[in-house]
Amino acid sequence: MNSRWTYLDLTYNKTNITAELEGHIKDWTFTDNLSGQIDDLQITLEDVEHKWLGDWFPAKGDLIEATIYKREWKDQLTKTKIGKFEVDEIEAKGPPSDIIVKALSVPESSSLRGQEKSKAWENTTLRVVAEDIAKQNSLKLYFEASDDPKKERYEQDSETDLAFLYRLCNDEGLCLKLASGSIVILDEVDYEAKSPVATIKRVSAENDDIKVIRWQAKTTLSGTYKSARVQYTDSSTKTTITASFTPLNPPKVGRVLVIKDEVKSVAEGQKLAKKRLREANKNATTVSLTVVSERHLDAGMTVNLKEFGKFDGKYIITQAVHSQTNVALQLRKCLEGY
Repeated sequence: MNSRWTYLDLTYNKTNITAELEGHIKDWTFTDNLSGQIDDLQITLEDVEHKWLGDWFPAKGDLIEATIYKREWKDQLTKTKIGKFEVDEIEAKGPPSDIIVKALSVPESSSLRGQEKSKAWENTTLRVVAEDIAKQNSLKLYFEASDDPKKERYEQDSETDLAFLYRLCNDEGLCLKLASGSIVILDEVDYEAKSPVATIKRVSAENDDIKVIRWQAKTTLSGTYKSARVQYTDSSTKTTITASFTPLNPPKVGRVLVIKDEVKSVAEGQKLAKKRLREANKNATTVSLTVVSERHLDAGMTVNLKEFGKFDGKYIITQAVHSQTNVALQLRKCLEGY
């Protein structure tokens, strides 16, 4: 049985530099987020000979393409391309001399996160708005949600494109993922419905694919609601539309989430109430795990937790931080009934 190892295969400005970096990489992390944050790659290099402080100093804006290779305890080799990243930040420290390179999956050359803008879209869908923003920032759009909300007006008011898109997706109960030069809009409900890729046990057996090193779990009633109610009055017709949604097993609280957004019908109001209640309640039960894993784990995958007592159940990965030695996972329990 071979020992476990994990390494990065790196291409820098279209030149593979993996061999040149051998023995110089002290640490690295790849952070894979499900929603709202940009994926990033961070590499720490030893620089005792001060090569990176001199001629090898990275340039901001340089392109890194990375692949994770790992061989685990069953002697299986896995290869996972994690995408393209643009060098955003370089830090030097010592002694001993180290260089830390941080690269982002969305280029700084785009104006996605660095420039506030104001613009309005009339009588259109979320997908059209997202396509416009992706095109303006030279990014690809993958719209994976089955529902494409349509409104009379979408308004961006002194917001960055990233903040604006995140707000729109959040309002509609959708996820905004930024990875490898792409904008991905997806519905967590669809991802939560997928079959679990693995079962993770609190006490790992020798032949388990995923072994738990550390864990922490929390469940809370704070910030949760038993139901949601939409109430909207049309100023021109003076007609009031009221709709509500209550899940089968609501949290044991008395709070009701009140929503006053515009809706055209009771059915639309019920749909909105369900989405907003899900968004408010989805982080009621969360688990943090540090694991060693034979398989690659992505944000958006679901797993079953076992032998965690009252915390047993199906969870979705909201963040996966990969490193040379382990994977740190942030999970939240999948909601049932909404």
